[in-house]
Amino acid sequence: MVRFAVVLGGGGYAGTAFHAGVVTALARAGWDARRAAVVVGTSAGATSAALIGAGFPPREYVALVMAEPLSGEAATVMSGMGRLSAAPRMPRPRLRPAAPALAARALRHPRSLPIGVLLAAATPAGTVDVSSVSPGFGSRFDTWPAQPVWITAVDLLMGQRAVFGRTHRATIPQAVAASVAIPGYFTPVVIDGVPYVDGGAWSANNADLVIEADLDLVFVSAPSSTRDPWAADAANALRIPIRRQLQREVAALRATGKSVVVFAPDRALRSVIGVNSMALHRRRPIALATQASAGRLLAAAGLADRR
Repeated sequence: MVRFAVVLGGGGYAGTAFHAGVVTALARAGWDARRAAVVVGTSAGATSAALIGAGFPPREYVALVMAEPLSGEAATVMSGMGRLSAAPRMPRPRLRPAAPALAARALRHPRSLPIGVLLAAATPAGTVDVSSVSPGFGSRFDTWPAQPVWITAVDLLMGQRAVFGRTHRATIPQAVAASVAIPGYFTPVVIDGVPYVDGGAWSANNADLVIEADLDLVFVSAPSSTRDPWAADAANALRIPIRRQLQREVAALRATGKSVVVFAPDRALRSVIGVNSMALHRRRPIALATQASAGRLLAAAGLADRR
């Protein structure tokens, strides 16, 4: 039996739609994410990871984004959950860094922390409450899933990566809120006295977390990365650093003998995603286009129709 992991990276509302397409394509090819040995969720991927852990049927992720009728099993998981809300405009920023002591330490030792953590510490704390855009969570999310689900965030006191479900404890709603708290926009989420922000400040995907896991195959859904090292579209330029970061993580995984399949937007898919990852109206076309793209990639890799 093939032991596989599913890694779901950051990417805003566009990212959740991208993950819906990937997870649905995987399920149609015979790779049910609920049977993964471990699921890792960062930022946008944290919500999808929570749904997987709650048992939401993977074949219906695109249907969920499309607001189509769901099966009884899917509806049970979704019961009690609200809807995503459009993100409000950027409020007037505060002047004080979110984590002055951590920022000072990072400036004294600039190579001691990822650049994203340094920026998160030095940027004034956001003023938008994550709960204002969250869909909320129903009763199926009251306990942590039995399936290994790891949700990442960054501890603003120590400047370290927190992995809820593995090394850190929280409820699913708390962990997801912390993981999606974009620095400078959302207010840090405080859990047991510790402020946390978006896990993407450490790594957009955090695929390296499964290096030591006993796995044969790792699927990485990377909506903020790109399949093109060079491309004329301006949106691709911002994706290159994330691609390079992910390449390092993938190389480390492959060095341990694991096979890795990365789903990242090509130029056609980037044109569907656009430049605003928080645009709710693009979620439907993104989910459909990603499902088609992921299906083609799985077929090309000989990983389709696994029954």
